[in-house]
Amino acid sequence: MGVFADLPDNVDFRFPYLISYATLDNNANLFFHYEEWGSCSSNDQLYALLEDPTLLEEANAIISEVGKEQYAEVSRGGVRVHQLQPLSDLHYNEELQHSGNHRTSKRQLRILSFIGLLILIIGCFNFINLATAQAALRAQEVGVRKVLGSTPRQLVSQFMSETVFIVLIAVGLGTLLAQMTLPLLNEISSVPDNLPFLTDPKIIGFLALIAVTVTILAGLYPALVLAKFKPKRALRSSIANNETIGGTIIRKSIVVSQFIIAQVLIIGAMLTVMQLNYIKNQDLGFDEELVYNFFFNTDSTTVARQDALRQALSAIPTVQSVSFNSDPPISRGTWASNFRYSSRPEDEPYSITMKFVDANYQETYGIQLIAGRWLSSSDTIRDAVVNMTLLKKLGVTDPNEVIGQEITMGSKKIPIVGVTNEFHTHSLHKEHLPLILSSYKELYEAAGVKIRPDNLSKTVAAMQAAFDKVLPEQVFDGDFLDENVASFYESEERLALTYQIFGLIAILISCLGLFGLLTHAAHQRIKEIGIRKVIGASVLSIITLLSKDFINLVFIAFVIATPIAYYFMNQWLQDFVYRIELQWWMFALAGLVAIGIALLTVSFQSIKAALANPIDSLRNE
Repeated sequence: MGVFADLPDNVDFRFPYLISYATLDNNANLFFHYEEWGSCSSNDQLYALLEDPTLLEEANAIISEVGKEQYAEVSRGGVRVHQLQPLSDLHYNEELQHSGNHRTSKRQLRILSFIGLLILIIGCFNFINLATAQAALRAQEVGVRKVLGSTPRQLVSQFMSETVFIVLIAVGLGTLLAQMTLPLLNEISSVPDNLPFLTDPKIIGFLALIAVTVTILAGLYPALVLAKFKPKRALRSSIANNETIGGTIIRKSIVVSQFIIAQVLIIGAMLTVMQLNYIKNQDLGFDEELVYNFFFNTDSTTVARQDALRQALSAIPTVQSVSFNSDPPISRGTWASNFRYSSRPEDEPYSITMKFVDANYQETYGIQLIAGRWLSSSDTIRDAVVNMTLLKKLGVTDPNEVIGQEITMGSKKIPIVGVTNEFHTHSLHKEHLPLILSSYKELYEAAGVKIRPDNLSKTVAAMQAAFDKVLPEQVFDGDFLDENVASFYESEERLALTYQIFGLIAILISCLGLFGLLTHAAHQRIKEIGIRKVIGASVLSIITLLSKDFINLVFIAFVIATPIAYYFMNQWLQDFVYRIELQWWMFALAGLVAIGIALLTVSFQSIKAALANPIDSLRNE
């Protein structure tokens, strides 16, 4: 770890630093370090080196006992434990929520991998279906080869080599396409732009494994189908589709499987979009529009210049109000502490979340008061405002009842002067937390500036100029609050886009296979269609004749896909405290979309076959 003997005032502590414990202890106020069992901060991480990494569980069992007695005294029934997390897992694992912003969670990677595998399976299904459907057309070739002495093993080898050739071309084209579209992958995953795609041995090995796997999955079954034909019957062109291994039942099962996968992805896309729209339309309990947030240091020099910075920002004509605080109403960080309410003899059995804010916080962020008044102007903790969640957990029904009561944290007694409406302090993945807001100038590290909608870029430039003038040694870096809120759901946005893209690909591949099978079916029944037309069958009846079986298969796929999609999407929605309710019409709508696309696909070929001249089909009869 790095050791800082003398810390300069212009160090920007919004960015992660590795420091020694001695430095932390010697600069406790600067790093908000408190020697109390009842306080915790997500800003701190401790790194340790295990002599044997395989003993992680044993080490966690020992560490979980640390502070057990002390935590029992301050948390009053709450559960607090220490836990080790492998450094290699820090980038992905969001369970501990103490490792900053994650680029991609392991769950997201698993979902992407699983969807990619499903798309690959659909492609293999298509190849199997079309190859077996066309098997009868190669029957005479097989018969001739067998008469000339070819063994079934030789025939299987020939047909497998054809599959290898096709797969290698597909892998080559797919690799080239992937290389070209690599920058677009950032929309659904955090893939670096400089990924050594064609030089990384792992990727090359993965592509080779894919090629071998697809060759076996897609080529072996059709090769066995073709190699089993009897020479005598093959040469007489008497091979029927239902005489192949599994015949029509296998092909229909494959069609159903394809559309099950496609419809699960379509349902997933629709539900993720609905959930995101629900989140975007949710009332957060504060005004997120036209509030610009930026951050600054908490060193003594910056604290001394806060008033000058406030005056410089307030002098901008398009600025309505300026608030300095520890964090905006909604954020990723959490300050929490044990506490005692009023004259109760013991601490409450849960922690209270803290935000340190100034007197302008309410006006800047549009927070509503239910009872009492807002905080008075103060540089230190003088009074407090709490939220309704705290009252509910305290068992208080009348907000006016808590006005004048005290919150005790450590040795500090803070009188309650107001009660706010419920507003979200974290993403909608989490429920409302009990909250206390109070003033403390030395802990302000964020600014919220409410601005008018006139020429936003000019206003931001003016704010930066004011910042650079007052704090020239620091970097001005901020964003609008609504953009920051939207960033909480980046993984969900990416997941929704993933479902949409791959759902579209899946339905297109499935429909291509459906189109090929229908073309083959129409060719097989061309004389039947001609006879039906001669004896007076209408175009509509022939279209129905050719289409109904395939549409029935898509409907069967929908029936099977619905409970599967319900299970997985219900599991996904459990991550949100605030979520949509799954209803039957959502699944029905997705099913209608899939059936409608399939109907358009089969209708094109059915209409073509139905409109064909029956003389052409019967001429060689």
